Amino acid sequence: MTIFLRPELLMQRYGITSPEQIDLEALAWLLKARVRYRPLDGCEAQIMGIRDRAIITIDDRGGAERARFSLGHEIGHWQCHKNQNLHCSKEVIGSTRNTVSGKERQADSYSAGLLMPKYMFEPMVKSYDRPSFHSISELATVFLTSRTATALRFVDTDPLYSILICYGPKGRIWYRKSRNWPSSLVPAKEVGADSDVLGLLFERCSEARDSRREPASIYFNGSDVQDEEVFAHAVRTGASDDPAGRSVMVLVVPAKTRLIEIAERRSSW
Repeated sequence: MTIFLRPELLMQRYGITSPEQIDLEALAWLLKARVRYRPLDGCEAQIMGIRDRAIITIDDRGGAERARFSLGHEIGHWQCHKNQNLHCSKEVIGSTRNTVSGKERQADSYSAGLLMPKYMFEPMVKSYDRPSFHSISELATVFLTSRTATALRFVDTDPLYSILICYGPKGRIWYRKSRNWPSSLVPAKEVGADSDVLGLLFERCSEARDSRREPASIYFNGSDVQDEEVFAHAVRTGASDDPAGRSVMVLVVPAKTRLIEIAERRSSW
C-alpha cells in the first residue's frame, strides 16, 4: 500500500473538500484499519497492526472531540509507523510537553492535518480580521475539534506572527509559536499583573473580554519592548473550580511588526 505521509494528500486523494465530509472512521476503513470504541485501562487509544491491516481502539469515555483527535492520532501512527503495536496514554495524545517523543508528536501533527487540513483551514482563518479565541471557537465548531487543538493548529499554520502561551498558578506552563516568530522573543515565566490571565486564574470568571491591545512587557521581558504593544486574548482551559488546578491560554499577536524587528535584532547581538 502506498503511504501518504502528508495528511492533506491523503484527504485530497479521497476527494474530501469540506469539513463536514471529514469522516475518520471511513478513512480508517479505506486504510484497512478497523475502529472500535470501548473503555481502556492504562491508555487512551491503541493500535495493533499486522502487515496491511490494523485494529484501532479508542477509549469511549473522553468525549466526541477527544475521541476524534485520538483516532486521527492512531491513523497517523498507522501511516507513519507501520506494523507497530502502540498504546498511547492521555498524557501523550495532544501533549504540549517537550518531553513527548518525536513519534507521538508526528502522530499528533498527522491528526491535526486530517481534522483541519490546511487547504480548508487556512482560507477560513484569512476571513477573520484579527485572530482571537472567538474566531478560534468558531473554527472549532466548524471542524468539530477542541478549542485547544484548534488554537494550536492556528499557530502551527500561521505564516505571520503569533504565539500561544499557557499559564498556571505557578507561572508559564508551555508555549507554542508560529514558525516565523523569533526564537529570541520568549514569553516571560511570570505574566504581568495587568493582564486578564491572573483574573481568570484566581477569580470566579471563565472568559475574558475580546482581544485587546496591551503592553508587550506584560508577556515579554526586556527594556527594548517596553514601548511596544500586542493584541492578546485569554481564556480559561479545563473545568476546575479550584484555582490550584486551573490554567489559562492567551493568544498573542504583535500590534506592529516593530516588535518582531526588535526581537530579530536581539538575535544578532
